[in-house]
Amino acid sequence: MEWLVGRCPPFLTPVFILTRYPRETLKFTNGTSFHFVDTAPGDALRMAQEAAGGLDVRIDGGPSTVNEFLRADLIDFLHLAIVPMLVGSGVQIWDQLLGMEDRFETESIGTGGGLTHQLWNR
Repeated sequence: MEWLVGRCPPFLTPVFILTRYPRETLKFTNGTSFHFVDTAPGDALRMAQEAAGGLDVRIDGGPSTVNEFLRADLIDFLHLAIVPMLVGSGVQIWDQLLGMEDRFETESIGTGGGLTHQLWNR
């Protein structure tokens, strides 16, 4: 994994990675640890919240991961960076999320080059 995160990853906290292929936890000297779990999003979130000791946790991932957490109603704040291009066939982040916009207040901020930031907040 060093090829991906280097010898000293910058997180300084436990990181929980949803995977279909659990493996042993990787621990680094700076406090970063990677826990590979094959579980439901709600269970992974509970693990992260327990490890955070009451502090906020962050969910990172691609559209499929974000969609899973949104469908389970586990996200309070969402920051989307939207780039106007399609790579391959793309993945639909909004599949099966009809009415989600009613649960959030949204703000869109346009920047140069067509990049748009959308902020979804409860």
